[in-house]
Amino acid sequence: MENQRVRLSKAMLKTGLLHLLKEKPLNEISICELCQTAQINRTTFYKYYGSQAELLNEIEADFFAQLNEDLKSILAQSSPALVPVLTHLYEQRETFCILVQAIPAQDFTAQLFAIPSIGAIFQTMIGAGSYTDVQAKYIRQFVFQGTFSVLCNWLSSDAPEPVAEIAQVLGLLRSKLY
Repeated sequence: MENQRVRLSKAMLKTGLLHLLKEKPLNEISICELCQTAQINRTTFYKYYGSQAELLNEIEADFFAQLNEDLKSILAQSSPALVPVLTHLYEQRETFCILVQAIPAQDFTAQLFAIPSIGAIFQTMIGAGSYTDVQAKYIRQFVFQGTFSVLCNWLSSDAPEPVAEIAQVLGLLRSKLY
C-alpha cells in the first residue's frame, strides 16, 4: 500500500507528463523537463519509474482500470449503457486524446476493447447471431475500429457534438450493420 506522499508524488508526475504530452511527443520529453514541470526531484522520479514510457504505461493502465470500474457500475444499472459510457468518455476526453496521441493506435484500441465491460457492451450489441467464430471476429474488429475512429474524431473536436447525438449515430450504425 502506497502512503500519501508516494501517491502525491506519482500524481504530480502523471499530471506533469500529461501536460507535456499536450505540447510534444513522449520521445521529446526529458526526465529533467518532466521533473521541473511536476516540481519533483529527479531522484524521486527514478525511485518510482525507470523512464517516461514506464510512467505513461502506468497512466494508461490507471485510465483503463478506472474506465472499467466506472463501466461496471454503469452496466449494473438497467438503463441502456451506451449513453453513460459516452458521457464518461466525454468527461475524460482530454486524457483520452492525450493517450491516443502518445500511444500507438493499434495498442490503444487493443487495450480499450479488451476492457471486460466494453467487451460485454459490444457482445450485447453484436448479439449471438448466426455468425461463425471467424465472422464474429471480423465483425467485432470492424465495429471496434469504426467506433474508435468515431470516438477519436468526436472527442478531439473543438466543439464536440452532444453525447446523445453520438449515441444516436452509433445506434444508427449498429442498426444498419446487424
